[in-house]
Amino acid sequence: MTTPRTRPRNKRGEGAQLRDEIVDAAMKLLEGGTPQNLTLRGVARQAGISAPSIYPHFPDLDAILLAVAQRAFDVLEQELGTPDDEDPVERLRAVCAVYLSFAERRPHQYRVMFGAVWDAGQALDRAPAMADELAVLGMGAFEIFRRTLADCVATGGSASADPFGDATALWVGLHGFAQLQVAAPLFPWPPDLRDSVIDRLALLR
Repeated sequence: MTTPRTRPRNKRGEGAQLRDEIVDAAMKLLEGGTPQNLTLRGVARQAGISAPSIYPHFPDLDAILLAVAQRAFDVLEQELGTPDDEDPVERLRAVCAVYLSFAERRPHQYRVMFGAVWDAGQALDRAPAMADELAVLGMGAFEIFRRTLADCVATGGSASADPFGDATALWVGLHGFAQLQVAAPLFPWPPDLRDSVIDRLALLR
């Protein structure tokens, strides 16, 4: 369980630092397994500030959770971009393995990213102004899947005729795989299931 802290007042011009600290506080509450404390007051307490100090940076909790999701997707994108195998097929398999590892290592962030803690659709209903940011949320990470699959096609490693559509199916399959492994840990998962999912959805030769 994380311990709330007090912090000195930011100097003039240090508002961006406080904004980052508010996001840090929300992420710590998530990682501590206490999503029920994800309220404006709870985040403020964790950050060591008063609740009204949040409003110059975030109008509401939805805006904070959007920032959490954006940061988590940025980390995911960085990690997905690390495999540098010259063979596109092996690189795609490595990207998929990194994705599943991220979901396993950062389960609370992953839940915010994909709606288990924060429902982006409902947030959009409450704040239509978030539409532009939500429209691009996660697209950098997805583009790595699409581009890597397109590389597989270009070198004859995949039979895909639609890298965008098949990369989308692959992401859906990986997400379901990650979620089901958590939801049904006692199921006798075949040891080669991950590779089978990747090969079939990416149409690897």
